[in-house]
Amino acid sequence: MKKLFLLAFLFLCSCTASANTQGMIRVYDNNIYQNVKPMLLADFTKHGILTEDLPSFNPVDCFQKEWGLLTGRELYKKLTLSFRYPSIEESKTWTFASLKEDFTKTTMYNHGFIMERGLEKITVSLLGDLNWDADESLDWLVYCRFEQKATTDALSKNDARPAREYLVVITDRSGDYWQANPLVIRDLMLFSKGQEATIYRNLTEQKQKALEPSLAIDFEAGQTQILDAPETQGKSNKKSKQDKKIEGSPLKEQSLSE
Repeated sequence: MKKLFLLAFLFLCSCTASANTQGMIRVYDNNIYQNVKPMLLADFTKHGILTEDLPSFNPVDCFQKEWGLLTGRELYKKLTLSFRYPSIEESKTWTFASLKEDFTKTTMYNHGFIMERGLEKITVSLLGDLNWDADESLDWLVYCRFEQKATTDALSKNDARPAREYLVVITDRSGDYWQANPLVIRDLMLFSKGQEATIYRNLTEQKQKALEPSLAIDFEAGQTQILDAPETQGKSNKKSKQDKKIEGSPLKEQSLSE
């Protein structure tokens, strides 16, 4: 029985490896992937990725069922916000873990996480892995969404909420900080019924900087403190570079409620 199981496992691994060499994407978050897939078809064609996707299955899950949660934690601790703030050099060390605050709630799920901080909701998910840059290692296709949370308060009920989605590729996961290359940015205006969307492609450095959001959108007045990642809290009382930059900015006094 053990030999049969081992042979089956090796067969699955060989099929996966064969699919990767053929330019297939192995999907992990199929719900989001199917929603954004049409925006990626041109990029897939350019990089030789077949549009037919493999079943959302990874043989590693048979032996390490926590692998999905581990990928979410890796993204939380190591993926930086440089793709969102390309003009700020310090953003290359700003991770989602560094946004951890007392009023922030983060929920890990299979291959991703959801973070709620103030009026903002952030969703990050590993859509799949693929051979993007034609080297020997697999790269990660990641989905990031920043949106204003819906409210039920009659005084502040929002009938239209802004959101922005990033589809990014991580080609180097060897260091403590992972930089992501944005492929597509989609701006959304969410209504009670339906939505409007604007898609930005072929992102040159100049265009990406022009689309960079204001820090006033992300930080409410009196809530600008950026703390170290949970495992490093208490080791240092020094403020992060991001904290210093925000405190020195006139944007820090602005509020989302205005």
